[in-house]
Amino acid sequence: MTKRKRSARRILLASLYFLAVSAVSLIVLEVAARKIGLGDPIIYYNAAWGGMRPLPGQKVTRVNGATVTVDSNGFRTNHRRSDNAVRVLYLGDSVTWGGSAIDDSLLFSEISANVLRATGREVYSMNAGVNGTGLANQADIFASLQDSTDVLVWLFPWADTKRSYTTVSFLWPPTQKPRFALVEAVDHIVREQWLGRFRVATEQQSDEYINSSTPDGYEDFFASVIRERERRNISAFHAGIRSAIALEIPIIVGITPVQDDGTMAEHSADAIALIDSVSTLGVHVLDIRKALQDGGTGAERAYIDKLHFSSTGHSLVGRALGAELVRVMGDTGSEAP
Repeated sequence: MTKRKRSARRILLASLYFLAVSAVSLIVLEVAARKIGLGDPIIYYNAAWGGMRPLPGQKVTRVNGATVTVDSNGFRTNHRRSDNAVRVLYLGDSVTWGGSAIDDSLLFSEISANVLRATGREVYSMNAGVNGTGLANQADIFASLQDSTDVLVWLFPWADTKRSYTTVSFLWPPTQKPRFALVEAVDHIVREQWLGRFRVATEQQSDEYINSSTPDGYEDFFASVIRERERRNISAFHAGIRSAIALEIPIIVGITPVQDDGTMAEHSADAIALIDSVSTLGVHVLDIRKALQDGGTGAERAYIDKLHFSSTGHSLVGRALGAELVRVMGDTGSEAP
């Protein structure tokens, strides 16, 4: 065998070895990604009302084996609707939706519905929470469902007053199923880590759930934009509350607190003023901070990050909300349709 042939043979063997190792590595990573619950995300679309919504008729197993179900009507619930059920509509963002690491049965929407079910009522838990949405999105969802709602529950973080109207974008959220779980993993890494490293960052940062950063020289411009967003969202919120009152739909509202280093932040004066303005109209107010504090677990156990509840947090809020639902139904004498 000539020296050239031996060299070509070594290159071929090295190439085959590299391909084999790469293939095995990809298979191992694919299996690992599927093991942790990636590869079968919830699919979204742009609805005529409410902007971004999860497609109806989905049931997937996600992170830590959590089941995520979107029923045929587009609500996250693991209970079928019956003709005699009390229809409780839960509005909100990702806090209400619950994420992909919390099982359907552990959401505060289902826990509170179970408290009401324990009184002998059938309950259809209509969880219409959608990731990243503002109050304008949520008010639109209510406008499309107000004729099929018996009780309205509207819980949201204050950041929802400052968000723009949310629709499905090019990069997020998923609109098709990936062929491989690694695609979802890489997509997440690219969006969360890689893209930001190729942007010019500024020292001034705004709320990470509203804008990740503000370009230099545009601070005043973006401040005015956020003020206008706030005006539009709060106006939409008030319009939704007025519509529910006009239709004699019982209402429960509450602002979900954020936490940092195990301490729940106090609500802003504007947030308190908004809640006070609707409580004078006969709207029931759920004190979510009190519900979490009374649980005695500490914010570090009630949250998985600064904004979103853990299963413990969902349980505490769900039980308090369920007790409020029982009071509301008793006060109004409401029965199922």
